[in-house]
Amino acid sequence: MLFQYGNAVTGKYFYDRTKTQKEIQKFLNGGQSFMIKAPRRYGKTSLILNVLEKNDYEYFYVDFRKTPRLELFNNKLIEYIYSRLGIKGAIAQLKENAVSFLMKNKTNISINLPLFEASVELFSNVVVHQEERMVEALDMAEKIAVELGEKFYIVMDEFQDVVKLGTSYADILEMMRGSMQHHKNVCYVFAGSRMTLMTKIFESKKSPFFNFCRKFKLEAFDNAELLPELLQAFKTKGIVFESDKMLLELLELLKGHPANTMLVMQILEGIMEDSEIKLVNTKIINEAYNKAYEELQDLIGEYIRDIRSKDHLHDVIYRIANNEEQILEPSSLRQKKGYLVDMGYLSREGHGDYAIIDGFLEEDLKR
Repeated sequence: MLFQYGNAVTGKYFYDRTKTQKEIQKFLNGGQSFMIKAPRRYGKTSLILNVLEKNDYEYFYVDFRKTPRLELFNNKLIEYIYSRLGIKGAIAQLKENAVSFLMKNKTNISINLPLFEASVELFSNVVVHQEERMVEALDMAEKIAVELGEKFYIVMDEFQDVVKLGTSYADILEMMRGSMQHHKNVCYVFAGSRMTLMTKIFESKKSPFFNFCRKFKLEAFDNAELLPELLQAFKTKGIVFESDKMLLELLELLKGHPANTMLVMQILEGIMEDSEIKLVNTKIINEAYNKAYEELQDLIGEYIRDIRSKDHLHDVIYRIANNEEQILEPSSLRQKKGYLVDMGYLSREGHGDYAIIDGFLEEDLKR
């Protein structure tokens, strides 16, 4: 299979984004922490992991959307810290008997004994609150990275959801920032798809993370770069197109949306593999596009419900899709469009000019 859909992809399954990969690699090489925000299904996780793995970086990864309790994050990070010392299954050993854990491992570690003893004392203390345990783990990651003379790379995906894990929104961010700002040997990568919350956390002057790291928004696929990559990939299976323009028009219809593009390409590949011919024509392209559109109806329905959760948003985006005149007052319209941008449904193309990010959502609004 040439294309993967629905999960983070790296290596041969990763397409496009050459310029962005180089920028991220520079940040990682320099130990520069950064934040990347993008709508859901826009490839931010694949992008980050692909650069890390392509350059053989060891890294810690957590998805806060799939981490319902702060204790789970803490335990996972503690396991990672000890794994860098060559110790596996640290949490279970610490819970069983901290003294035996210390005696068993102290002769084999590659850091000074007092630091190792301090880590065991910290992480075996069961009465510490989880917010405090989080700070201890982050600080210990820095200390051990310094002791080993290495960089630690900590990737926090769907970072906006971390605020759900603390006792209060402000406290957990304040505690994390208070720890992280002193770290020189840990590079933090923050990624998130809830655009409004990521903007609030990293760009609001009132937030503890304001001006903490470099920030950028992940853009759509560059179709000019993607087109030859896709043509070459299909060619490896003997699949060719009646014209390159035909494929380019399909990519433009998909608006460079990474997940949607990969789904259509995968369906197209499947159609051609089941066919006796290897020449892609307009009929086949339309079939692949329509199959993908039908497959995503539940997801599009979720988008529509999300948009309808705020007054007037559906009317605004409906009128954009159908090129109809807006009826809201200019100040209210700007506000509503801003909401849609932060929610990940619109992109701002220029002064007063907005475009719908997801081609299938636009198709649905037109129908």
